[in-house]
Amino acid sequence: METTKDGEGLVGDENEQQDPTAHQTERILTASDIYKAGRAETLCTVQATGRAAALLTAAEAEPVVFSPELVQSLDDLYPQEDTQMYPEPAVSAPLVTFDSKDVAKMIESRLTRGAAPGLDDWTRELLYPLTKDKALLMEITAILTDMANGNVAPEAAHRLRATNLTVLRKPNKKFRPIGAECVWAKAISLMAVDAVMPALKTCFKNLQYGVGNNIELAIEKVRQDFQVKGSVAMLDGRNAYNAISRTAILSAVYGNTTWSPLWRVTRLLLGTEGLVGFYEKGQLVHSWTSTRGVRQGMVLGPVLFSIGTIATLRQLESSFPNASFTAYLDDVTVAAPPGMLGKVCEATSRAMRALGIETNEDKTEVLHKDGPVDMPAEYIRPFARVLGAGIANDPESELITQFVQRKAEETDHLFRAIVELPFAKHTQWRLLFVSALPRVTFLLRTHAPVHTRAAAEWFDDRVTGVLGVIMDGPVTRRARDIAALPVRRGGCGLRRQKEIAEFAYACLGEKGKQHVLTDELNAKHQRDLYETLQGPDRKVFVSNTAAGAGRPLTDPQVHADGRGFSTYLRERLLVRVLPAGQKCVCGADASNEHVHTCTRLQQNPRTTRHDMINMTFANGL
Repeated sequence: METTKDGEGLVGDENEQQDPTAHQTERILTASDIYKAGRAETLCTVQATGRAAALLTAAEAEPVVFSPELVQSLDDLYPQEDTQMYPEPAVSAPLVTFDSKDVAKMIESRLTRGAAPGLDDWTRELLYPLTKDKALLMEITAILTDMANGNVAPEAAHRLRATNLTVLRKPNKKFRPIGAECVWAKAISLMAVDAVMPALKTCFKNLQYGVGNNIELAIEKVRQDFQVKGSVAMLDGRNAYNAISRTAILSAVYGNTTWSPLWRVTRLLLGTEGLVGFYEKGQLVHSWTSTRGVRQGMVLGPVLFSIGTIATLRQLESSFPNASFTAYLDDVTVAAPPGMLGKVCEATSRAMRALGIETNEDKTEVLHKDGPVDMPAEYIRPFARVLGAGIANDPESELITQFVQRKAEETDHLFRAIVELPFAKHTQWRLLFVSALPRVTFLLRTHAPVHTRAAAEWFDDRVTGVLGVIMDGPVTRRARDIAALPVRRGGCGLRRQKEIAEFAYACLGEKGKQHVLTDELNAKHQRDLYETLQGPDRKVFVSNTAAGAGRPLTDPQVHADGRGFSTYLRERLLVRVLPAGQKCVCGADASNEHVHTCTRLQQNPRTTRHDMINMTFANGL
């Protein structure tokens, strides 16, 4: 096998990576590409890397301009309700108070980074610096406390409720309205939800999984119910957020003292009509009144929707003890014996209709294992996508494997954007490190290893290819092994998903188990690598585990030029920096170790390359 001067074989020689520059294709940059690249750079700097990745992978949507068609379509999406029927919360609602430290923590870590501003132009990035001043933080806390207790002037309340509408075209040419909520409304909603989160978990347990990031548990419950009951139906509510009765929501919230911390905030944001406006070039060209349901884009929306529907779902559970229900916001899955599934689904649709939500029969899908099922034949499928996961009548079905592979390969849009658009290398790294890996983690945790191994191997190959582009050269087997370790263990955090795929699914529902198994695997790999390294390589490997040594990989505020960053990566991964065969001025081979130690180079004795690169990064802060 061909080897480098450092003694390790090239990855390509061992079938780890066939072509490290496979993603570097000629691409004629458009104005849209340049805009996206610039916007993504900014989003990465403010640690909104997920939004940057979403921007890069979003399909090109045709711009929506104001038209009679738009007005008519959105008229249908915003049904109206008589505001005179809205109930009022009890006058004796308890006083809500906030600690300024909790407010600062919420703004720093909970408010969405890089989000579009509301009509007042406030954003998280404008609010966050104010929390560093004690007096200003106290003022922010006082404002949020007043909002939580309903002490807001009518004019200000109107502005808090008003929404700037962005309208996108769906693939089916229909319109999708997205509202940009005021950051102050987002902030008070987050604080209010925190106050009732323990009660929400108790109220929604084993039924409503849409609050609290429990989608993986919901998927597993649907799978288990399907195996036990024999048939399952996925029901989708048409325009559910806008269609549900707001009177029903307010009655459910105000009628239970458990939700008293939400009373005044709910009245402030939903207690009267809200204005939803469509703007062109900064001018309001049309507006709709929101009097029904919860406005899309509301942080409080999922919680209020779930509170408004939970009593109906619990009643269905009581009425059909042989059936099982799983809700994820407006998506309701019904599992029942095949002979009674139709009856249960009909009752479910009728109960949701009483709240104002019509079942979208075009999206109804049914799976069943054995025997006839009392559902229309056009609903029956061999495979269905449930909350982003694949479920089939046969749990070993190749249809699930194909689905997982397709979903994994969707990340290729991101990989190509990383290497084809004009990004700085530290931005390329940020997108790869922060955004790419979580996209496949969900698949590994929601599907058995038999369905994920091939997709994980494909994904690992693409990650290695992009890493090679960032470090300007082929990735050796040893370098890839190092890169797979966590940063704190001297690596880069690009763990091999094929290894994780073997145990991720089995860890679902067992808190902390996957973290423990992953850490054990990483510790073993670190020990094995350490044993194979000798002399200078071992010293560099150990030094890379020191606190701060991996900061260029984890801190988005650390910037360096492309050459400096790729050199840093190559040094960290123990890959030769200078071309093979290049000699030092002293005549010796210019290996990494020799360049660090040769006394005949300038600045005798030579400052180590690590120190030079660290200085470059420090100057770039």
